Amino acid sequence: MSQSNAYTVISAQNDHDCTTVRAHPRNETYHVVEYADEDARERVADLPVGSVVKMELSRAGRRSNVWCAESVKTAQTDGGTSDA
Repeated sequence: MSQSNAYTVISAQNDHDCTTVRAHPRNETYHVVEYADEDARERVADLPVGSVVKMELSRAGRRSNVWCAESVKTAQTDGGTSDA
């Protein structure tokens, strides 16, 4: 199952590479724990809480509510800037 959507960062990436995001407009919470590549991991690591990103997520194994960021595109940061 893969989901592409806009997400708000609600918890910045921690020491275990986990970032928590909330989907728009459903308000579902996802824990991103894996990344397709180092570039995706670094893009997410640079996002402050409140940033809105477009990501494609896929399940990370069989565990519930843990996800892999297949692609990451910054849509808007908490400062209101766009990344085209």
